[in-house]
Amino acid sequence: MKKDFVHLHLHSQYSLLDGAIKFDELFEEVANQGMSAVALTDHGNLFGAYDFYKLGKKNNIKPIIGCEVYITKDRTKKTPENNKTHHLTVLCMNLTGYENLCSLVSRGHLEGFYRKPRIDRELLFEKSEGLIVLSGCLNSEVCHNILKGKKDEALKIASEYKNALGDRYFIEIQGTLLKEQIRVNSTLREIAKKLKIPVVATNDCHYLTKECFDSHDALLCIQTNSLVKEEKRFRFSGNEFYLKSRDEMMVAIDNDEESLENSLLIAERCNLEFNQNDYRLPKIDNDNILSNDNFESLIQESLEIKAAEGLIPNNQVTDYKKRIQHEINIIENMGFEGYFLVVSDFIKYAKTSGIPVGPGRGSAAGSLIAYLLDITEVDPIKHGLIFERFLNPERISMPDIDIDFCGEGRDDVIKYVTQKYGQDKVAQIGTFGTMSSKAVIKDVGRVLGFNFADVNKITNLIPSFRGKVYSLDECYKKIKEFKTLINSTPQFSELYKLGVKLENSVRHSSTHAAGVVISDESLEKMIPLYKGSRGETVTQFDMNAVEDLGFVKFDFLGLKTLTVIKKTKEFINKKGTDIDGLLKKADLNDKKVYELLSSGLTRGIFQIESSGMKDVLQNLKADKFEDLVALLALYRPGPLDSGMVEDYILRKNGKRDIKYPTPELKDILEETHGLFVYQEQIMQTASILANFSLGDADLLRRAMGKKKASEMLAQKQKFMDGAEKNKISKKIALDIFDTMEKFAEYSFNKSHSTAYAYITFQTAFLKTYFPCEFMSSLMSSEINLSEKIVSNIRECKEMDIKVLPPNINESGSGFTPLKNSIRFGLNAIKNIGENIVKNIIKIRAEINQFSNLFEFLSLMDSRKMNKKSLESLIMSGALDCFNHTRSTLFVNLDLLLSFVGQRSKEDNTNQETLFTLEETITEPNLIIQDEWSDFEISKKEIETLGYSIKLKPLDIVKDKLLKINYQTIDEIKSHENKKIVTVAAFITSIEIKTSKRNSNKYGLINLEDSTNIIEAIIFNQELEKYEDILQVGAPILLTGSIEKDEENSKLIINSYNDVDSVRLINDISLPVTINLEKNLNNEETIKLKNLFNKFPGNSPIEIFYKYEGIKANISINGITVDNSEEFQEELLKTIN
Repeated sequence: MKKDFVHLHLHSQYSLLDGAIKFDELFEEVANQGMSAVALTDHGNLFGAYDFYKLGKKNNIKPIIGCEVYITKDRTKKTPENNKTHHLTVLCMNLTGYENLCSLVSRGHLEGFYRKPRIDRELLFEKSEGLIVLSGCLNSEVCHNILKGKKDEALKIASEYKNALGDRYFIEIQGTLLKEQIRVNSTLREIAKKLKIPVVATNDCHYLTKECFDSHDALLCIQTNSLVKEEKRFRFSGNEFYLKSRDEMMVAIDNDEESLENSLLIAERCNLEFNQNDYRLPKIDNDNILSNDNFESLIQESLEIKAAEGLIPNNQVTDYKKRIQHEINIIENMGFEGYFLVVSDFIKYAKTSGIPVGPGRGSAAGSLIAYLLDITEVDPIKHGLIFERFLNPERISMPDIDIDFCGEGRDDVIKYVTQKYGQDKVAQIGTFGTMSSKAVIKDVGRVLGFNFADVNKITNLIPSFRGKVYSLDECYKKIKEFKTLINSTPQFSELYKLGVKLENSVRHSSTHAAGVVISDESLEKMIPLYKGSRGETVTQFDMNAVEDLGFVKFDFLGLKTLTVIKKTKEFINKKGTDIDGLLKKADLNDKKVYELLSSGLTRGIFQIESSGMKDVLQNLKADKFEDLVALLALYRPGPLDSGMVEDYILRKNGKRDIKYPTPELKDILEETHGLFVYQEQIMQTASILANFSLGDADLLRRAMGKKKASEMLAQKQKFMDGAEKNKISKKIALDIFDTMEKFAEYSFNKSHSTAYAYITFQTAFLKTYFPCEFMSSLMSSEINLSEKIVSNIRECKEMDIKVLPPNINESGSGFTPLKNSIRFGLNAIKNIGENIVKNIIKIRAEINQFSNLFEFLSLMDSRKMNKKSLESLIMSGALDCFNHTRSTLFVNLDLLLSFVGQRSKEDNTNQETLFTLEETITEPNLIIQDEWSDFEISKKEIETLGYSIKLKPLDIVKDKLLKINYQTIDEIKSHENKKIVTVAAFITSIEIKTSKRNSNKYGLINLEDSTNIIEAIIFNQELEKYEDILQVGAPILLTGSIEKDEENSKLIINSYNDVDSVRLINDISLPVTINLEKNLNNEETIKLKNLFNKFPGNSPIEIFYKYEGIKANISINGITVDNSEEFQEELLKTIN
């Protein structure tokens, strides 16, 4: 027998936060130990099974797919009494076994889940064909009974498994060297001998080597939210749960060589192969209108309809028919008619159900068939788009049509396809979150007991570029400050070493934002499934594995902009305007639309909201639709970094000459001013200059993007040969090829840019001609995002749109457009739940409006309206329409509450009454109060709306701010990391928290000024010092340092150079400046001194003396005054 051994019980990182083994490291270690195979048996899932299989095959090591399942008495009973589960090791022998294991694991999650994904013996035995079962670890049924002293019960259970599985059942002993395991191993051998069941050795591997124990222990603490130093926490006993060599296993299992050899016998019996060559397209009902048989007739009918509507020019119908036949030939030869029909069907369902659908996305916009089947709304002939960029006959692969739906309707479309094709054939696709360098430092730092500030020191030194965060190894090698900090203490070094081990480990599973798979047969046969956090069915494989196995993925994306467009249209339609008709006939080069875009007022306009995009747009001086298409293609890191965007702008505005190497290129590149902006231009160039078919041209485009040397050499020669046949000089052909190759790195898919430019234009058109409706819809869609609401209100102000406070008689649930103004939405008021808002709107619709305060209160449902919600309505200004001061209503709050629900209670008695509301409810006399101060009103509006409508707190101190050196939030956000800044702002919210690590307090503060919003953090000592003055609405001057990551900026409040970190602006003493341009006589000097004594205060005095060529600055020590208006008036009289 070969001196080998195979590990048959192993947990990878997909045993989430429990296993720490990564596949690349695993196969390297397995190869180093000379092992020919290895198994994967993660806890209750097959998350990593396909990647494990592929990598094993790539490394010439046999991958054995398995799972450590959770077994219970009855998977259908979900009660605490029936919650006891045991572990069982299950391995696939072949494809049948894999299909059965997929089914078992899926059923465990979808049917048997109760804290764990559970199966029972009945289901296991039913689905046991092709499976080998090992008796399991210490938590197995057999071992559990042995440990409880129930050997006979253990014997009985083992016997039942043997009777059901025959020679596919093995007794599993383990080499973990735990005392309990050594004792159990002995009894297991006795049971095996008595029942004539072969014994196999495993080691329950959870980490790769013995040295990985500490990093695995930290991982367990991350999982259980514990500290490593805690005594009473979940931990593994001993450090033997690693990938042991054969020799180490021999020692660990008392030289039981036969049990090691049995691991080889099992491995030899496991021969799973995935041989999927065809696509598993959903089955189309051929009795339906949308069927393969009707494919061509549907397209012809659509062509006639669009021609009749004027969407296709009558004089070009022949050209359209040629293109249709060309596309149909390719689609039918590839066998993809069904794919188009499936997509067309669910898009048709969405549109007829009032769910907005995007005009197209990706290369699918290059298909005329997609346009005619209403999959896209982009005419590819009109915009010069190429079908082969989407579906290439030279490279057979599934078409990939991504669809944007209104976010609110996306789930309805998924429900539709689930009902149409069957619940067992449709699932959303899974994905996995991993621990990036920053995340792993935070997680490991937390479990090691580091404080927040020390962890921040490290994470703030981890840079990112274009959204990609540096790895810890990259930081150590490239960032000098990072390396110095890591080496500064043993604690930082330990944190770094553990972080490197766990970096990029899988932390959690989740549902992909868009991916949906639709199959022709039950998914669980080939793809394991589980339940997502919202109860949705999700694949345990990611989208790459799903597609590799031949399943068809559809991307159902939720696009918020479509929701904004939908709500805007609803507002406009209420005015009697046919907005769909207007948009359909709109001039894509509408001058007013491009004037708005150039103004920089682009909040809510699709894809061009960022400050960088606004700058480019204004410099570009966009004045036609093609400019939008180009802009969306160009505004990416490559073109920006290369100077291509600047070059394009100069050419577009006539400030740089445009030359074409050959006349043929003018037709291709004229729209982009001589530059290769689109991938389609590279394809057209190869086709026209070098006789490439468009399919071959697409292969050239892909080769240029991938930069494979051998492939590029062949493509270059083919291009040169073709150009030579067309009598293009070798030098010109070579220059053109080199130019294409250079720009291929930056060129973009024109089909995608064109489709998205349609959404950009639609949003810009709506904002131009219906600004109040558009901004109301935008703010309603962002109603819970206070930072965006503030920015939107600021933009409304620039557009001369007044934003009004909420009004109980006018406000809707969201923001409501009025004439040249927008009314705050009721859902934007804090402490007002959706139920109260629905109650208000429902009753108001029945009676038109509330005639007085007490009618409103009496009709409210007392089960929903409470003291907190009534307070918020008062403080926000929602009840101002009843002509009482807010302070009056607030002081009478208990009295007002007694009226809540009086009328609704009467109605509930079902008794008729001869009296009207006014007669049955007597209005009380309220205690009248003067209105709150402007500051108090602003403060309370901030508390309830997140925004002050009445008056900005900083406006109250604007005169004082003129004399103070400070920066705006916009300005400090643009500073580099660690910059010390002073900012004037007011607090919109503050939350005091206590650190779990050291019990110190810290505060999370949201700040606002007239330019922006920022989050600030204040730590223990500073917080204790200034907690009394940190109040919502307070205008304050803050000093601290800017801390930036790839997404956000924060202000860390701290004192520098003896300057207080938090100062109330009202309390800041500004120096009194006295400008003297004459000599004072003795009498005048005495008057000035008496004036100082008359107004004692905190402001120091500075005299600037200038007389007869003499200049001097004089500070008067020991005297301070009250710098009031009265003092200033008397001072002027004294010195003049």
